[in-house]
Amino acid sequence: MKTVARDKQWAEKYPDLGTEPVPTEPYYSDEHYALERERIFRRCWINVGRVDEIPEPGDYFVREIAICNVSVLIIRGSDGAVRGFHNVCSHRGNTLVLDERGSCPGSLYCHFHNWIYSDTGELIRVPDEENFFDLDKSELGLTPVNMDIWEGFVFVHLSPEPAETLRQYLGGVTEQLDGCPFHEMPLMQTYKVDEQANWKVALDAQNELYHLPFQHHLIVGDAFVKNDKGLIRFQDVNLYNYHSVWSCENNPTRALPPLESMLFNGDDEAPVIRIPQMIGEFDFFVVFPNFVLLLFEVGNSTSYISYNLWPLAVDRTIWEIRMHFRDPRSTRERLQQEYFKCIIRDALQEDAFAHENIHAGLASRAKSHVILQDEEAPIRYFHKVLEDYCGFYRNA
Repeated sequence: MKTVARDKQWAEKYPDLGTEPVPTEPYYSDEHYALERERIFRRCWINVGRVDEIPEPGDYFVREIAICNVSVLIIRGSDGAVRGFHNVCSHRGNTLVLDERGSCPGSLYCHFHNWIYSDTGELIRVPDEENFFDLDKSELGLTPVNMDIWEGFVFVHLSPEPAETLRQYLGGVTEQLDGCPFHEMPLMQTYKVDEQANWKVALDAQNELYHLPFQHHLIVGDAFVKNDKGLIRFQDVNLYNYHSVWSCENNPTRALPPLESMLFNGDDEAPVIRIPQMIGEFDFFVVFPNFVLLLFEVGNSTSYISYNLWPLAVDRTIWEIRMHFRDPRSTRERLQQEYFKCIIRDALQEDAFAHENIHAGLASRAKSHVILQDEEAPIRYFHKVLEDYCGFYRNA
C-alpha cells in the first residue's frame, strides 16, 4: 500500500529552516551574482562531467565555467590517470584546446605558437626555444586544477587549497549513494537549453513537485502518489550539510494510455533491477551549488538523469540535461527508454518556458519575496545554504 505523507511535516522535521518568505533580490541582483562567483563557484566542488566520457588514454573534455571565466581541461593521460588543468597555454595565455571533447595522440599543442604539452601536462616542446631567456620547460607545464572523482563523477575546485576534500564536502550524499552503479547506466541523450533566466530560478523550479499536477498534468501529472486533494507529497526529505534529497513514490493505479500500456505491461518483462541506495522510487538529489542527480525507475530498470545549471550571466543560464539508461535487455526495454525520453523532453520544455516567465516576473521587482509552502522545503534549504555562503543579507 502506497502512503502519502501528511501536511506540514517537513517544517516539524527541520524547524531551523523556518517558514518565512525568501527574498527575490538574489535572483536578479548583479551584486549577488558577483558574490556567487567569488564565494560559491570559486569555493565549492563543482561537477564537470564523468570519467565515462574519457575512457581511453588521450581522451579529454573541456568544461567552461563561465561565471568564473575559467576553462577546465579534463584528460586521461597515457598512464591512465585522470587529471584536471586550466585550459591555458603557459606562453601567452592562449586557450589551449578549442574543441569541447576529443582525443589527442599523446600530446596537445597550442594553435598560437605550437607549444606542445604531453597528455599528463608537461611542456615537451617549444619552437625556437634557444631564443628565450632562461626557459625551464619543467616549470612551465599546464596549471593543475584541484580535481577529485566520486563514483565516476568528476569534480573540480578552483581554490588553490580547498577547505574540504570532495568526500567531506559531499557528506551524507556519499553515505547514501556510495556503491550506486552509475557506471552501469551509460549516457544516452544530452540536451542543452540556453535560458533567459537566473540559474537559481531554474534549479528552484525543478526542486519541488508542487507544480507537477498543474503544469505537467497532460504529460506526467498522475505519475506519483497523490493525496485526496490531488496533490503530491514527498515521501521523505533529507538534508546533508550543503545538499538535499527528496523522494516520492510512483502511482501504482495510474491509468496508462494505450501506447504506455503496450510498452510497460508486456509479457516478456525482464526481472526488476532495483538500486538499494535509492530511498523511494524517484529520488532528487541537489548537490550544492548547481548539480542534480535524479534516480528513477523506467519499466523494470533504474535509470538516472543529471542536471548542471551553468550561469552565464545574472539573467542567462545553460541548463544541461543528461539522460542515462542501462543497456536494454530487450526490444521492449529499448522502446520504453525512447518513449520515456520523449515524455521527459516534453515536460522539460514546459519547465524551460516557465523558468523564463518566472525570471521575468522576479526581475520586474514587483515582488520583494517569494512564498514557500511545506513541500517547497528543499528550496528553502537551498537558499539558506546560499545565504550562508554569500552572506548577502548578513553583510547588508
